[in-house]
Amino acid sequence: MKPMPLFKSIAGSLMLATSITAVSTASTMSAPPASAATPLPSCPLSALTKAKGPVNITFWNSAVRANATTLSAITSAFNSSQSKVHVTLVDQASYDDTWQKYEAGLTNGQLPDVVQLEDQRTQQAIDTKSFLPAQSCIKASHYSTSDYVARALAYWNVNHVQIAMPFAVSTPILYYNENAFTKAGLNPNAPPLTLPQMTADAKALKTSGSGMGLVLDPWHLETWLSTANTPFVNNSNGRSARATQAIFNGPNAKTTFTDLDQMVKSGDATTNPSSGPNAFDNLLGIGSGKYGMTIDTSAALGTITQLLTGGSYPNVKLGIGPFPVLSSSIRGGIEPGGSGVYISDKVPAVDQAAAWTFVQYLDNTQSQATWAAGTGYIPVRQSSAQTSTIQHLWATDPGYKVAYTQLVNGVNDPASSGSVIGPYPDVRTDVLTAEENMFVTSTSPATALSRAQTAANTTLSQYNQRLG
Repeated sequence: MKPMPLFKSIAGSLMLATSITAVSTASTMSAPPASAATPLPSCPLSALTKAKGPVNITFWNSAVRANATTLSAITSAFNSSQSKVHVTLVDQASYDDTWQKYEAGLTNGQLPDVVQLEDQRTQQAIDTKSFLPAQSCIKASHYSTSDYVARALAYWNVNHVQIAMPFAVSTPILYYNENAFTKAGLNPNAPPLTLPQMTADAKALKTSGSGMGLVLDPWHLETWLSTANTPFVNNSNGRSARATQAIFNGPNAKTTFTDLDQMVKSGDATTNPSSGPNAFDNLLGIGSGKYGMTIDTSAALGTITQLLTGGSYPNVKLGIGPFPVLSSSIRGGIEPGGSGVYISDKVPAVDQAAAWTFVQYLDNTQSQATWAAGTGYIPVRQSSAQTSTIQHLWATDPGYKVAYTQLVNGVNDPASSGSVIGPYPDVRTDVLTAEENMFVTSTSPATALSRAQTAANTTLSQYNQRLG
């Protein structure tokens, strides 16, 4: 999935394109208790109580543009709200930069007190053995998690331990041009809700002169599987024990790959990579009229709404729809993505306690409402969704509600919570390679999936062996 700095890249790409053109409700659940077999380290809350003067801590984040502005405002409000803790933001250019800098810090000792890491780094973060589990502080402070959106909280809960707290949470959604739908004879108020409906709509759009932009993002395959309640890896999607085998190569994945392959082979959809200079062609194509719809992260919603509806593209009336599930007859759920916040256990006890105070503020009702309204991310608290901030946003821009609605509906279980994989970026590369081979070299969907699973199993095995 695309990291937070996509806002900067999309904005730049869209403005360049403009210049060229001118010339059902899920139940809530608290974090499960830690396993009795894995004693939790203590959360040293008393250290902050005893501290004299403000405790200064650092928060490494990956926010840019509107995200950075919103995070700065929330952090300033926290610093002004009390005198015990002062937070200094340390901005990184991307999620990858944050992770690489953190890895280097494990050697040179330059580490943050709190750090924001993207979802696919969860198992790697655990494997560093350098974080204080949020569960420790939840227990020590009697902190209630019942108000959290269940699946957002669950992503960072591994083997019954809340490793980190959710912060910037997103899901994939459908972006479409209502005008293109009307031209194609489709109902602009009824975007496709299933993969079969999406393929049919792509054909209608292509016949009328556009089509679908299909970004090659392995996150989407994982999400189609989660909507069919199908895990991606073994051991409860890596949640009950370390993932050792990929298990995605089954009927649901074959259906997904077959439908996507037919769309591309027929010309109803055109692909582009999820990284590099062409990573946003699927979104740029909405503006240019090349595409009538695409799937991408809800984290881009604020930027895309602003730029595609700001007058530069008069032929675009942007519509937002839910991620088209694999089948309406299979009950699953949309898996969450995004990032969580972690507390280092390599810093003094007083810093750890101060970090927990700040993390609670980041996730409180109003902070999450402010964050969601300023960025397009999903509020991770149900109470945030009821604030005037979010209610006004949803009334004014209903598209912002789509990602939240699909995350609170559906089944809450390991399949819909998302995968926890040690070499997650490399496994996604294995899947991406298979997708590229299928679309470019005419590899059959069955063969592409088989190769992807074989490669992923090798990647998993090599990573796990390195850990000893």
